[in-house]
Amino acid sequence: MLEPTTLPTEDLIDHAKIDTALETAFRDMLLEHARLGRPVCESRDGKVVWVTPAEIFARYGLDEFGREKTA
Repeated sequence: MLEPTTLPTEDLIDHAKIDTALETAFRDMLLEHARLGRPVCESRDGKVVWVTPAEIFARYGLDEFGREKTA
């Protein structure tokens, strides 16, 4: 009977790249909701709170319209 082979998955997975991809996807999702004028909810101190589009833009250093701030 054949022995099952195991793949060296730990050597093949780049956890830093996965983390970066997830952070980018999450940022894009938040900014898309904000640009559509939709608040999102998140957990703060064990409570669910709504985050306004203005708060989302401020979190990423953008102006109230979601554009890069100019001097």
